[in-house]
Amino acid sequence: MTVLLTNDDGYKSDGLTAARDALLAADLRVVTVAPDGPRSGGSRAATFRRPVRFDLVNDDATNPVYACDGTPVDCVRVALMSDLVPDVKVVVSGINEGANLGDDTTYSSTVGAAVEGALLGVGSIAVSQQSRDRRFRLVDREGYDWDVAGVVTAELALAACAEPLPARTIVNVNVPGSAPENPTRVVRLGRRAYRRGGLEEGRNEHGHGFFTFHVNDEEDPPIHVEPDTDFDALDHGAVALTPLSLAWGEGMPFKEIRSWTEAQASRIDHRLGLAP
Repeated sequence: MTVLLTNDDGYKSDGLTAARDALLAADLRVVTVAPDGPRSGGSRAATFRRPVRFDLVNDDATNPVYACDGTPVDCVRVALMSDLVPDVKVVVSGINEGANLGDDTTYSSTVGAAVEGALLGVGSIAVSQQSRDRRFRLVDREGYDWDVAGVVTAELALAACAEPLPARTIVNVNVPGSAPENPTRVVRLGRRAYRRGGLEEGRNEHGHGFFTFHVNDEEDPPIHVEPDTDFDALDHGAVALTPLSLAWGEGMPFKEIRSWTEAQASRIDHRLGLAP
């Protein structure tokens, strides 16, 4: 059973290494096609006006690692639209350095790569790890613990190999910054509370105006405090599983992916020792 692994932090990132190690430990074949450097914040950006280069960067013929000079979406397209990675059962994107929650998922390259996999006919999972300080900043300052996210990644990949995700669906996964304190929750995307005045304005030495996003503020960007969201799940120390359907306007695929996701929550809790 072959897993296509990608991410947006680059093929050398600790998160991707943790995901690959966990998948290999679960006896899955892992073909990695990931960017040659960080590509965060690109959503579904793809390359159309130049060739996309990819290079084999390890010596494991069974579980090769390819570095790609394009975007995460390019990585998925290279893998699934060529003969590079045949017979893929599931696409795993991650483990991302930092959570991808709520509205932020729309510009997440981690989620964008998973979306591309689903649109190309392969069920996909995006996995992100909150930093140890358990904050909701747009750019994290603290480090990450990968063990729980690795377990969750492997369990969902195994489940997707045994029972494929419904067509044109993904699961967006966020793991809290410290060991989960509560059972895994199946939740919806939360909402940021963006407002005017959230930018710093300035001028450079040439007189050109510029704006800087306050991604490193001491305060987290505001959110709408609502129950049953991914923000709420992480705030309560629970792994957040968010089923998403790309079958726009069709209700059945979403019902199917939510049912699939709910079935995996108890499986994850069993592995994490959180089952009642």
